[in-house]
Amino acid sequence: MPGQVSRALDDLTGHLTDALGAPVVGLVCESYGGLVSELERDRVQFAWMPPALLVLAEERMALRPLISAVRGDRTAYRSVLFVDAGSAYQSIDDLRGKTVAWVDPSSAAGYLYPRLHLAARGTDPSTHFGTELFLKSHHEVVRAVLDGRADIGATFAERPGFGAPIRRAGFIEVDPKRSVRVLEWTGLIPNDLIVAHGLLPQRQQQAFAHALLQLGTSPTGRRLLQGVFQAEKFMLASSRTLRPLRHLIQVAREHGLLSQL
Repeated sequence: MPGQVSRALDDLTGHLTDALGAPVVGLVCESYGGLVSELERDRVQFAWMPPALLVLAEERMALRPLISAVRGDRTAYRSVLFVDAGSAYQSIDDLRGKTVAWVDPSSAAGYLYPRLHLAARGTDPSTHFGTELFLKSHHEVVRAVLDGRADIGATFAERPGFGAPIRRAGFIEVDPKRSVRVLEWTGLIPNDLIVAHGLLPQRQQQAFAHALLQLGTSPTGRRLLQGVFQAEKFMLASSRTLRPLRHLIQVAREHGLLSQL
């Protein structure tokens, strides 16, 4: 998987270099905190990041959301709390004192949304679960649940409508043949974004966004986008779509459910 991502990123940056007439170099960061650090040091000028991380990082530097990923004609998805289908767990109440796997405190689908979802239904995650693991990626969360290191995990998921089959999820990407049981679905979460450092000239920001938008208009471009972002295209981002998330983060802090980056 890391090698495939690296090759796909090289293909994408090569195309962007040609389209922009300037060198574009890709960098894979090991954590969300590492990505923010690279932006702060001006070693990264454009970044692919989840919306919750953008909202938090804006408190430390000027960032501008440019474009939003589109998957299955949708610009939003949900988070799920899931268990191995072979387990005896049928509800969140069954998981009292058990181990939960999260992605990262700044992950919308892997922490923030499911945690607040539980709090809204009267379950305090900090006291309900016995152990909380932070595993840095959705794939590692899924693996922890499937291999028994965690009893329940949080990851992203998409379905066309209520009761419809799940068509994309962290556990499908890791092992589509393994069965899981989804216990809870959260509300809608905005898709990930391409973000520009706010100190960049607006002309450069627009040119970079345009180059990525154009990729969605050709088969070759869509292949490049799929290889790196698992998206078929991008669309212009609106700051209005982040307003509910900004409110959610404020509520999370008021309840002590979110740490600083």
